[in-house]
Amino acid sequence: MEIMRVENLKAGYGDKVILEDISFSLKEGELVALLGLNGTGKTTLLKTISGLLKPISGKCYIKGKRSYDMNEKERARHISYMPQRNSIVYNTLVLDVVLMGITPYLGIFNSPSKSHKKQAYDILKKIGIERYAYDNFLHLSEGQKQLVMICRSLMQNAEIMLFDEPDSALDYNNKHMVLTKIRELIKKEKRGGIITLHDPNYALNYCDRIIFLEDGKILAEFDISEVDSIFLKKIFSRIYGKIDIIRHREKYVMVRLNA
Repeated sequence: MEIMRVENLKAGYGDKVILEDISFSLKEGELVALLGLNGTGKTTLLKTISGLLKPISGKCYIKGKRSYDMNEKERARHISYMPQRNSIVYNTLVLDVVLMGITPYLGIFNSPSKSHKKQAYDILKKIGIERYAYDNFLHLSEGQKQLVMICRSLMQNAEIMLFDEPDSALDYNNKHMVLTKIRELIKKEKRGGIITLHDPNYALNYCDRIIFLEDGKILAEFDISEVDSIFLKKIFSRIYGKIDIIRHREKYVMVRLNA
């Protein structure tokens, strides 16, 4: 089932246009990778979809309702956004970080209830990190911090989850852990996810569909299960240069070739 549709989106900063004529849809239970070189507009697209950046023109529909007609709190109930770096620089309990996700549902003078705290703890338990609930968030490893931020997004209970390079500060093991958790929750909870990634091999291994951006426009969009290595090599080599695509254990792998 389609849960989001973007139509003819144009966005940028001031007089500088970054994205133009962007149109695509997102299905329930689908994880979509946004790929492209630096400066192609990946982060700009996520910020525009989430409402952090006002579009120049175009529309975004969430289950048929125009998201740009919603106020900030209403939109946050449908879309969560996890940036590349979290903004938490002060001593805070992990449980309190997760509770920040309930903000779109609270009145201006309300604070989280006991029920909300139990819900936050249950979410930590679902992800498997409840043992850190009363630890200082700043004392966690980068991988653990990313899992906590995913829990905060789950607390927000949005059906559309946007992730901007959640693996960027992680080592190999933590990359695998975080991306596996993201894929699992998107599938099990029938949400829709869009994730920006630098390494195309993670997109090929964890995502269902890839959208390639080039010069602020969509170069290609495809379901990974519906294409072959010849197609992938043609598209990927345009972006990444001299590469080859091989198939290993039912997954595609991009290999960079020597010049």
